[in-house]
Amino acid sequence: MDEDFKKPHFGMELLRMFAVVFTPALLVIVFTGMIIARFAPDAKEVSSLFALGNGLSFSSILQIAGIALIFAVFSMLLISERFFPALRFIYRILLFFVAALIAVSVFSVIFQWFPADDKIAWLAFFLSFASCYAASTILTLLGLKHEKKKYGKLLADYKARQNTAL
Repeated sequence: MDEDFKKPHFGMELLRMFAVVFTPALLVIVFTGMIIARFAPDAKEVSSLFALGNGLSFSSILQIAGIALIFAVFSMLLISERFFPALRFIYRILLFFVAALIAVSVFSVIFQWFPADDKIAWLAFFLSFASCYAASTILTLLGLKHEKKKYGKLLADYKARQNTAL
């Protein structure tokens, strides 16, 4: 019975987390690129991600995979309770935000995702990153609240059934 509740192997959990991060990130960048190619064709001159104008290069896909792998590692270290079980959830969220912001900033500079010397681009990046992170955090918290209610009701029903069975 205890076998069913064992934590998955670290490598498998990391691979699953990588897929959870990489897939939506790639889709968002692809759809963003399609919109940019249609409405701002000059973007291919500014960002290496959109250099092809109408698709992603293999190197861009690998860059996204690299940042997704880093996010998966951060998630394993900070969000899961595997390494810091006593750390409060809000601190996990804040630490992940800072780590992710630093990682994306480094990737942005190294791979020239946008002009590193453009203050407006950095401001737009920070605002969009912070707003997307806030939205995903809010959605996650709402999902956790919903799960808590659902399992609380199931537990109450189970206790009621146990009391009537005795």
